[in-house]
Amino acid sequence: MARGFTPTEQKAWQHFMHKNEMMKNFVARQAAFENPYRRITSQPICPHCEKPGFHHGDGMVCVSCGYRGRVVMQTRQYLKEGWWK
Repeated sequence: MARGFTPTEQKAWQHFMHKNEMMKNFVARQAAFENPYRRITSQPICPHCEKPGFHHGDGMVCVSCGYRGRVVMQTRQYLKEGWWK
């Protein structure tokens, strides 16, 4: 990722990746693309466990807790608006 993270953002990303092997693999594979940060932060945030999930059909699925439902917020918005503080 091209830009640096603040210590608080680093803590948020550690929370996102904790026990989330599928998301770790997704992030690692995005390095091959031109703008990996944009691709990663476009993923939806789970309203139950507050970890990034994946788009699925008309909604999302969270691989951490199993939530399936509508997309409430993207990771980019979650970080930018400070929901993780």
